[in-house]
Amino acid sequence: MKQYLVWLLSMAWLWTACQEKTSDSKQSTKKERTTPKIAKTSPPVFPELNEANVVEELTRYGAANPENEVEIQTPLGNIRLRLYDDTPLHRANFIRLAKMGYFDKTEFYRVIKGFMIQGGGSERPVMNIGKYTIPAEIRSQYLHVRGAVAMAREYQNNPEKRSASHDFYIVQGTRYTPAELEATAKQNHFKLTAAQRSTYAKVPGAPHLDGEHTVFGQVISGMEVVDKIAAAETDEGFWPLQDIPMKVVILKK
Repeated sequence: MKQYLVWLLSMAWLWTACQEKTSDSKQSTKKERTTPKIAKTSPPVFPELNEANVVEELTRYGAANPENEVEIQTPLGNIRLRLYDDTPLHRANFIRLAKMGYFDKTEFYRVIKGFMIQGGGSERPVMNIGKYTIPAEIRSQYLHVRGAVAMAREYQNNPEKRSASHDFYIVQGTRYTPAELEATAKQNHFKLTAAQRSTYAKVPGAPHLDGEHTVFGQVISGMEVVDKIAAAETDEGFWPLQDIPMKVVILKK
């Protein structure tokens, strides 16, 4: 009888131990299956720019965001640009607007065949980016040749030739004979440099804009798309009758 009681106690102990082990195993499995928490990241903050802080903010932003190649995607095809590092404020501003998603709400809204296509604006509401202009970064080595990317600007009350905040254009250009180039210089009251004479003898461009606007980049592929856009039918104000929206994508450096 005692042996039978001892056997029963032993079996009870073994059963309890097995249950505890099973319970521990279930708890362990449950812990292993727990999904780790993912830390929430805040969206990037873009301070509103104004005339007082534009240089400081674009300088800071440019140092932290060194990308200099972008792709403009349109219904007519894609245009790839390389932005110049030695026009740092304009490069930083364009990259900043692209990362904000600003350009994705705009379109090419002024196109003149044989001259240029202008984008960065829209009749639809666009996000508020602040009211500011960009100090000119006009470099003599960057002419308004076919494929040049430059910023629009106001001509009245703007002796420093400061650029607009978001309106940019891409030159399609016209081919000039030496005589036509001289006539253009005379008509627009500027003296041709040796570089202009040599350059525009070889490639189309818009020489009357040299020294007046900041050229801050160049098309590296997709000029056939620029030609398609420039050929679009427009109203009397050169606004395309068919909208030409854009999306600007940053390419890895």
